[in-house]
Amino acid sequence: MCMTRVKIAVFSIIISFFSVAFADVFPVPEYGYVIDFPEGFSLEDGTEDLSMLLFKHTMLPVQVLVKVWGADSYSSADAALRGTFSKVGGNGDVAFLQWRNRMCAVAKMTLQNAALEGEHGGWSCVIPLAEKKGWLTVLAYAPSKVVYDCEQFLLSILDAVMTDRGSYKDCGIVTSYAYPAGVKKELTLNIGGKKIKTQIGGDDDVAAQFVIDREWAVFTLFVDTPFAIEAWQRFYRMVARDSMGRTKKIAFDIQNALLADAQKTDAVQPYAAIAQELLHWTQGFKYDRASQTVDKADFAPLPLVLEGGSSDCDSRSMLLAVLLRHMGVDACMFISAEYSHAMLGVAFSEKQGQTIHVDGIEYLVGETTAKNLTLGMMDASMQDRDKWYPVMFYD
Repeated sequence: MCMTRVKIAVFSIIISFFSVAFADVFPVPEYGYVIDFPEGFSLEDGTEDLSMLLFKHTMLPVQVLVKVWGADSYSSADAALRGTFSKVGGNGDVAFLQWRNRMCAVAKMTLQNAALEGEHGGWSCVIPLAEKKGWLTVLAYAPSKVVYDCEQFLLSILDAVMTDRGSYKDCGIVTSYAYPAGVKKELTLNIGGKKIKTQIGGDDDVAAQFVIDREWAVFTLFVDTPFAIEAWQRFYRMVARDSMGRTKKIAFDIQNALLADAQKTDAVQPYAAIAQELLHWTQGFKYDRASQTVDKADFAPLPLVLEGGSSDCDSRSMLLAVLLRHMGVDACMFISAEYSHAMLGVAFSEKQGQTIHVDGIEYLVGETTAKNLTLGMMDASMQDRDKWYPVMFYD
């Protein structure tokens, strides 16, 4: 049964709730999942109960089929994916992984059925939903003759699936499959004169670069389109989500080391004191701006930055935003093509200074590359708010 007009209207209202900050985020509360699609998708068809949705892209020959099978329909993610293949004329080698403490399945696949013109290829996954709401199955595909050129785009779609609040701050399923968590290595940070011992994943730098390269490839598809700004914001949002998955322990250890002194400095808003300390910390990082090319982003992976590598304004701003968000602070980052710059944004109600307004909230700006500036200080030549775009993270 095709989706009724009433249901489409309801679904549009749900989507519009997220559209201020996230242009193409599709949440389906009935089943508890969200997909942060690349820009340009439209909802083409679906069932009235939203258990099946078909999306098509307006620029690329890419389709995404999302199906939720009932919890009792299959006994495992493997069975759900193979069962889906049998119904849609697909096949592929199914692999397994633990993601969000659930056994999931992924597969590179081919499809051929009466609804498609010729053979298609792509990637698919099955994730068991929380509260036994069913088996979330996502198939992203394109005609076989162009599927290689679309592969980064297809992988990005699967990695943009979120199934619980914890997954808003964790690495995506594709990246977790390609780079499973391994041995940790020791890391010592020097913040405000304190030596803070923590740990980071041994392969986190490589995995983070994998996400950056993939998401940059997706972003560049939209550079000369009306979707350019939204695609740029999504690039940072996807990288930030992956980075949050790699910095949980680091943020926890920093918070433990700094909180007591911060409470003495600012008893009312101690996390504002932590934010200021972290701002001064990043202002002392080694600066380097790599040459940005069509196939290479000018962005340093946060694990490398934490290990003492060179960085620029956007990687520093993201680093502070993800660390502070782990601590419960409402933080974001701001980007500007006009100024070729990025800044931190933090919401502290009792603090004064230069702010940028986003959805009813005033965010104090933080300049990460000019030394000795405090929160709320902003270069006089960069104060046109219309030239700044927010990058809001999943909440």
